[in-house]
Amino acid sequence: MPPLTRARAHHKFPDFVPDASSEASPLALRQPQRTGRHTKLLDWIILNPGTGAAPHDETDPINQLFRLLFEESDYRYHLRLRRSCPGEAPHTEWLMLAWNSADLRAKFINSPHYQYFIEILTTWASDRSVQVSMIDLTQSRGAFTGGAFWSTQYIGPVEYYELMAVYFPESLTGTQIQKLDKITPYNLGVLIGTDVYPLAGLTDWQHGWLDQPVLFQGQRARCLVYLMRWEDTKREREYKRCRFTIEGQDVDYWGEFVTPLKECGMLGYESQHASFLRNRLGSVLGA
Repeated sequence: MPPLTRARAHHKFPDFVPDASSEASPLALRQPQRTGRHTKLLDWIILNPGTGAAPHDETDPINQLFRLLFEESDYRYHLRLRRSCPGEAPHTEWLMLAWNSADLRAKFINSPHYQYFIEILTTWASDRSVQVSMIDLTQSRGAFTGGAFWSTQYIGPVEYYELMAVYFPESLTGTQIQKLDKITPYNLGVLIGTDVYPLAGLTDWQHGWLDQPVLFQGQRARCLVYLMRWEDTKREREYKRCRFTIEGQDVDYWGEFVTPLKECGMLGYESQHASFLRNRLGSVLGA
């Protein structure tokens, strides 16, 4: 079975199992299996259609809420808010909360701010689809995992990300999951900005398991999500097309990444891309 690429990914991304979606129960952030100060979690909320709000729209309720929240130092340093519309599905909107501490997330859930947050989502759900999911990034083995999603060394006004959803049978064993957790793309991101090394186009990445099952080609599946930050679209293409000859053998580094996923029972994969604004510390979007 050939893997799905973004050119063929026309359905909902990802396609949540109906009984596990927010449409079947009151809206709420998902409950993590792990807690603690060093547990890194990403809340991924998909709005379809999107709200159309600009990043600095002072009338937008989410911007208003998080402007208040970021007045507290814990939230400024341990939470990142990002919003964008993926290029492959511009009618949808991603609202992402990246937590560098599950304890801080729990504090938020027990606060009046959270009740207002859920009220906003509930209001939006009256005229659009609102899907709430969560990714545990704690076990990510990326090159720059010292902080939460987006809190890495690269400095620039816009960050270009690929979200790659890799699908596996729902019956994966714990041993198989541990093996998959170790499969990572080759990263030379420390050499950012040089055209000499095509593999430096991948500047950072993290990965983790979606907390709920999805539908893939009519069957329930587990979803492993890779969050890959590319220098830009050109550098992404260079990386994926790059071949090196080492000791007389051609090496395809993107293929070296995907092949072990196939060997572990991958059903297929698909990607969507989005650009996120990066703002100064303490802004409505965080740093």
